[in-house]
Amino acid sequence: MRKIAAPTSYRLLSNFNSAWLLLSLGLSACVIAPPAPYEEYVLARAAVRSAQEVDSARFSTGLYNRAEESYRNGAKSFKDADFKEAKQFFKRAIDYAERAENATRLKKFQSGDSFP
Repeated sequence: MRKIAAPTSYRLLSNFNSAWLLLSLGLSACVIAPPAPYEEYVLARAAVRSAQEVDSARFSTGLYNRAEESYRNGAKSFKDADFKEAKQFFKRAIDYAERAENATRLKKFQSGDSFP
């Protein structure tokens, strides 16, 4: 019986499809999502709690509210797996919370309420 050319072309086509599949899998593996900002999440939570403990909601209302809002937005973005945006919100929350805490301590010191 004679060999037919069809199996050879089928093998070439099969090899081409296999190579294409491996190439596409290899390239898709190169796309990596940014890592989750766990450290920023924890630091933002600690900064907001620290500002809350010194009563920043009463003495530095604007800064404290911005810190809480940024923290909430960061937590929402984190939950939605938008880690790049979450990291930005957490950094902003840390900044606002630290500023609120410092302003509160200064106002308390100036009023004679407590030591810094």
